[in-house]
Amino acid sequence: MNEKQIQNDILSKFGTRSDMRLWRANTGVAKYKDRVVKFGVAGQADLTGILPDGRRLEIEVKGPKGKQSKEQIAYQAMITRFGGLYILAYAVQDVTDALERHGYDV
Repeated sequence: MNEKQIQNDILSKFGTRSDMRLWRANTGVAKYKDRVVKFGVAGQADLTGILPDGRRLEIEVKGPKGKQSKEQIAYQAMITRFGGLYILAYAVQDVTDALERHGYDV
């Protein structure tokens, strides 16, 4: 299963829950007329959201052989330092397991 399929499966399972929010967080560069516009934060996770208790949730989705970049590792450290939950997910089950480990009903 590729990264996009995993991401879609995670969004399908967790993005439709009424007790939490989850959405795609895009990063990149776009050209608008003569301007170049950068959006997002370097290293930010693919999915971001809010857990039932108000904590920030970040999910970095990787395909089977994917690895985090240095920027993604730094972003993970920042999120956890401020009390957020960061999940590195290679499958939907990784998200389920992490949420359960942190005491959330899945």
